[in-house]
Formats: sequence, structure tokens, C-alpha cells
Amino acid sequence: MIDIHVHLADARCLSPGFVAGIAESILHDGRPGGGRVERALRFYLLDRDANRLLSQMDAHGITKSILLIADFGPALGEPVLSIEKVHEHHASVVQASGGRLAFFAGFDPSREAAALDVVKYWTARPECEGVKLYPPCGFELDDERLDPLWRHCSDNGIPVLTHSGPSLPSLHRAQRYPHSLETVLRRFPNLRITLAHGMIWDLDGTVRLLQRHPGNLYADISSFHQLSADGLELMLAGCAKVPDQVLFGSDAPLFDFSGNLGEKIDQLRARLTPAQQSGLFELNARRFLYGAPT
Repeated sequence: MIDIHVHLADARCLSPGFVAGIAESILHDGRPGGGRVERALRFYLLDRDANRLLSQMDAHGITKSILLIADFGPALGEPVLSIEKVHEHHASVVQASGGRLAFFAGFDPSREAAALDVVKYWTARPECEGVKLYPPCGFELDDERLDPLWRHCSDNGIPVLTHSGPSLPSLHRAQRYPHSLETVLRRFPNLRITLAHGMIWDLDGTVRLLQRHPGNLYADISSFHQLSADGLELMLAGCAKVPDQVLFGSDAPLFDFSGNLGEKIDQLRARLTPAQQSGLFELNARRFLYGAPT
């Protein structure tokens, strides 16, 4: 079982603006107390070596997880560790995991050539298996500043996972999505791209996109823990329309604040055939990551 969408719970690697924004989103009904929640959240973000994550993986039968580095620094304030040190720390955590973890390098085009240098360096290393983009930080997928990145990933078979859908109120909303995505896929038809949260925030629109691009476009189910019982049934009906293009993602550690992952996985298993489980929980992720046939 592969979890395509997790984050290292280490406050040193996260922008202070992002942590504050998550704290406020937990108090989504507008109640006061964001400062207290932020302090509690920072205390929770001390899993620097991913020991808690690995224990959770053991408990839930997850054999591999992908740590995603989202570069929020230019948009929300630099973390304690520099972006270079963030990547180095993720690599050390991956090395110590015995093959159970890998990471995706973070890219923000506002860092100019330095951003691509970081990606090129790390995607040549075995610890790093792809690239993570977060467009709400202030760019569109078809932004010309991303052309060198798309070319590098296309030429070298490197998968890309991009955030899709809403984000923090302090960040941007995509203006050209999904046209920006389809522009990229037309220009670089060999790319493999996954839409983070795609099966949650715009199910019908995501399914139509996947159907138009069956060979190289995927979407994950991260944030599925927020769905009602009816919402979960609708999501699974959408998954059945594109069974080879949907990936499991837990969005840990954010999942830990709003539900029991084991219980939610059991709910998925109860509603899926063995073949559907194999695709969602592992085979589709392998094809996205490695281009391997199922």
C-alpha cells in the first residue's frame, strides 16, 4: 500500500505563515483562539525523524509513503531551515527509513534559477522520486517560468504532483485552471502529473480531465477524511469511472486532527472490490511514480 501524499511533521521545515493559516483553518467557524491552536500545532510538529509517521504506516499496512515538500517560503515566510536544508533533512529521513519513505522536491519559480538547481540536484538522487508544486503560492501551471521544470521532468521521466483546489485565504486562486494544466499536457505529452485533492474538491471536473488524459494524468483522494458518508460514496462512484488514475493519499499529519485513518481505510476497503483496492492502494501509484505497467 502506497500513500502518495504525506508531509513531514517538522515545524522547522514549514513556513510560519502556513502553520498559522492551518491553525486558523482548524477554527473554521471563526472562534477566537488561533494563537493557542498554533502553539499546540507547533508542539505536534516535532516528528522530525518521521518515527510517528512510520508507526502509523505500520498500524495501517502502508508500505511506502511520499513526503511532499511544498515551498511556501517566498509566499508565506521562510521556515527555520533554508529550502536547501529542508531538502537535505528530508533526504536524511528517507535514508534512515529503509526504503519506506521517499520525497518530492519543492519548486517555486520565484526563486528563479536556484529553484531548478535544487530540483535537478535532488531528482538525480535516489531519495527523491518527483517534484511537488503549489500554485496558490503565486503561479499558474502554464507560467513560462515553469517551462524549464516541465522540460526537465518530461525528458527524465520525473513525476509531478501539484496542488489543486482551494488553499489558505492568504494565498492565490488559480485563474487559468484547468486550461493551464491542459496546455502543459499538450506541450509535454510524456509528463506524468497527479492532482492533489483532485477527487475531493471538484469531483466531476477532475473525472472529466482524467478521462481526457488517460495516459498520464492522475488524481489523489487526499482530504477524503473530511467527506461525509454520502460524499464518500460519490467520490468512490467517481473513482469507478477512472479506476486506473486514482491514487491513495492520507495528507498526514493533517489527517491526525480530524479522524482515525484506520477506520477510514476500512470504509474504503468495504466498498471496493479486491481489484479496485489493488489499483487505488498501490498499482496506480507505481505507474505514476515509475511508469511501470500494472
